[in-house]
Amino acid sequence: MAAEVVQFQPEPEKDPAELPDGLAYEEQLILEFCREGKGRNEIANLTGLSTWKVSTVAAKHGHYFGKATQFELAAKKRVAEMRARKHQLAMQLLDNAELYADALSGVGSPKDGQLVAKALRDILESHDLLAGGVDEGESVEDAKDFLLDLRDQMGKVVNGFETQYGVPFDSPEAAEIIKQQAQQEENRNDES
Repeated sequence: MAAEVVQFQPEPEKDPAELPDGLAYEEQLILEFCREGKGRNEIANLTGLSTWKVSTVAAKHGHYFGKATQFELAAKKRVAEMRARKHQLAMQLLDNAELYADALSGVGSPKDGQLVAKALRDILESHDLLAGGVDEGESVEDAKDFLLDLRDQMGKVVNGFETQYGVPFDSPEAAEIIKQQAQQEENRNDES
């Protein structure tokens, strides 16, 4: 990741007394980069100032460069990224739940209906897990394993259908087969 070098030149048209908080331009620049979580060497490269100058200005304003600070910022960034990804997965699961709910209404045999209903229930439980957070006793790996198992179960349902009927599950032919099975099942129930 190549960083663009910010050419350091104090703004000649402004008097340093006019700058907010009475800070010089270079101090403002260094502190802004510190707030963004950049390291001492990175700030020095971006501004063209020495690492000593960067450290001195940062320390003057209560910011110290150290591994603990870097690890803390990196951990906060990872947590934020994980939350965003978790939310995205939860939304994808809701989309899948809608598809399975639609498929449930057109399933022909009771066995297929049970499989689709179980897949739908598993999707909704996964969504609840992601939307509500992971309990203390559960780990992210447990949630990941659960989702992978769910994906495998859904794949088995689709593959079983495609093997039995020789058409893709999402094709118009499959929709027609499911519709015919539903009608046959309805006729059997009426005869009983």
